[in-house]
Amino acid sequence: MTTVADILAAVDNLAPFRLAEEWDTVGLLLGDADAKVRRVLVSLDVTEAVCDEAERTKADCLLTHHPFFLKGLPRVTAETRPGRLALRLAAGRRAVIAAHTNLDAATGGLNDLLAERAGLTNLEPLCAEPGPARYKVVVFVPEGDLEAVRRAAFEAGAGRIGAYAECSFAAPGEGTFFAGKGTKPTVGRRGKRSAVAEHRLEVVVEESHLGAVVAAIGRTASYETPAIDVYSLRAPPGGSGLGRIGQLKKPKTLARFADDIKRALGLKTAAVAGESGRKIQRVAVCTGSGNGLVETVRAARCDAYLTGELKYHESQALAAEGVGVVLGGHYETERVPLEDWTPRLAAAVDVEVVLSKAERGTLHWK
Repeated sequence: MTTVADILAAVDNLAPFRLAEEWDTVGLLLGDADAKVRRVLVSLDVTEAVCDEAERTKADCLLTHHPFFLKGLPRVTAETRPGRLALRLAAGRRAVIAAHTNLDAATGGLNDLLAERAGLTNLEPLCAEPGPARYKVVVFVPEGDLEAVRRAAFEAGAGRIGAYAECSFAAPGEGTFFAGKGTKPTVGRRGKRSAVAEHRLEVVVEESHLGAVVAAIGRTASYETPAIDVYSLRAPPGGSGLGRIGQLKKPKTLARFADDIKRALGLKTAAVAGESGRKIQRVAVCTGSGNGLVETVRAARCDAYLTGELKYHESQALAAEGVGVVLGGHYETERVPLEDWTPRLAAAVDVEVVLSKAERGTLHWK
């Protein structure tokens, strides 16, 4: 039976929680990780309407984009709206998992999906997140040990590069050693220098698996004291990070781009700043609030910036500098990509995953 912990692990695999901003509150916010789950309800927010829907559809777990408390609650009481919602969900034994800035930043997350909706290609993070710390582990083993040591390293977590597993390199050579007093050499003789046909085996390992890999190699290699080298690798920028930059297949006017965004997000109107007839091609994207990335957009020399909301003066300043601005609404620029992402979660777990039908944005243009 699927548990809350299983849902949590699936979300972490799709949108690693380590990608969340330091100020953010993500992961399991409410509930028992060991509780059984039959249905997951996905929404942007925890609201009264979403709670009604969870009760009506018998959802055991809510997966929300926005945490219903960001800075932590000093107390959970019915005196506050977050407190009332938490108490209501707890009474129904419903768990709440939040995937906020980690889902924005993740490869295949909301920013990627919004950029794809906007018709952008060749996507890169606007603020690239460095990949996890990695190391190269090198060991010298006799020919007969090569496959056993390689297999042990793989089973301990080594050899994963992107979507590939069991990656390694091996090269033959000759090793020498002098076995001194008190040694028990596996090959060669004590008291004289020995030359042995060896292989140099190299594997890459992330920091979280480094200790296990070195230990597995040490246990498996037949040498009394195997020579194991560990090299720290510079982590290249990953495909994750806040915001995205992409290219339109062909240049288009800012006005045409804004019309395309309205169709893509189901909007009747969108706020636009800048010269409507100016041609654009290099576009920055940020779901929800784009206030924190304005300086990065400037530095990236983008032609336009698509986001949900932006301060008035920042919009005006960007437009004056030749960067067109299109504001599609905080709700719409997150809710529509969330609709595209939900099937990915459904494919990763063995329970029903449904997107909230009751949720509605509270801010509307008329």
